[in-house]
Amino acid sequence: MHRRLHHGGLRNAAPAAVRRFPNCAGAGIPKRSWALFLLCLSACAEQPSDSAQPLSLSRFTIGSNPPGTSYYAVGGGIAKLIQEEFGVQATVRPFAGSSVYLPLLQRGELPLGLNTGIDSYFAFSASDVYEAPMPNLRLLISLWPIRHSYLVRADSGMRSIEDLRGRRVVTDLSANAFLGPYHRAILATGGLTDSDLEPINTGGLPDGLRLLTQGRADATPAAIDLALVRQAHTTIAGGIRYLTLGSADSRAPETVPGASVAMASPTAVTTGFDAPMLLPQFHTYLNTSTALADADAHAIARLVYEHWDELQRDFPVLAETGRDALVPADVPVPYHAGAIAYYREAGLWSERHQANQDRLLEEIH
Repeated sequence: MHRRLHHGGLRNAAPAAVRRFPNCAGAGIPKRSWALFLLCLSACAEQPSDSAQPLSLSRFTIGSNPPGTSYYAVGGGIAKLIQEEFGVQATVRPFAGSSVYLPLLQRGELPLGLNTGIDSYFAFSASDVYEAPMPNLRLLISLWPIRHSYLVRADSGMRSIEDLRGRRVVTDLSANAFLGPYHRAILATGGLTDSDLEPINTGGLPDGLRLLTQGRADATPAAIDLALVRQAHTTIAGGIRYLTLGSADSRAPETVPGASVAMASPTAVTTGFDAPMLLPQFHTYLNTSTALADADAHAIARLVYEHWDELQRDFPVLAETGRDALVPADVPVPYHAGAIAYYREAGLWSERHQANQDRLLEEIH
């Protein structure tokens, strides 16, 4: 739903605009009083659309990764949709990493956040990287898969994960704690463990790329098509290269809940590989908590699902994900009750969905 006034003849613009903003229709605007009409139009432009129900919150903040990441870009797009549809202030708030703001979601201090399926699983179940479970975490809608693997300087001579033996490798990002087990599963495809290399623990994705650019690390992990990766590619003489998975066990990443391995094809903005290659991946979720009102969860789930085509046009990273993939049954964290209500209405909720939901809720008690 586009809410921009397109330039055109005023004779045709006025009736369309009055239909668009019905509260202006009864203002008794004389034909010649265009200044008054435009003033009324401006006042009504911030009102929610006819089909939108008011939200209980007057402001929505979406937690994301830093600027230059897909999370920040898509989070901004969802915030724009919320603001245009419901007439409330909505913004994206960048953090060093998703592990930083998951506790805020759990406590209801942050209404929405973009998280990986892996991080959602670890947080909800208190596995590996979190000391205590986060039982209030809830899923609104699944978004898109992120292909995230190791990259090196293209002139390094390294081409596969096995080539990292004895090298300085970023393994842990404190702002994205869930990635530690995932990175080690990638290294396991080449038969490597921490003892086979020089592990580096750094703050977040930008820090790892900075170390690679400065020559202080030989390999760092990052998602394909990131603006930060393209920046590193142009900064490093000769560019960067993504490593192929090792031959020891190419399916090792699938041992991490929420991760999988799939073929990825380069796009017009891809750097680091120019032919289809097997890459590990994880899905992105739009998460919230039980603190979010059911009506708000229903409204936002509907908004993203029904406007998916628009989001895909604005963000190429979403292009490969069809609407039929937005509500998967086998997820590692429960759906919000308000989102479920919408998915039932839309005919998207199945017995498989309910069985998985029941199992996850039983784990809480």
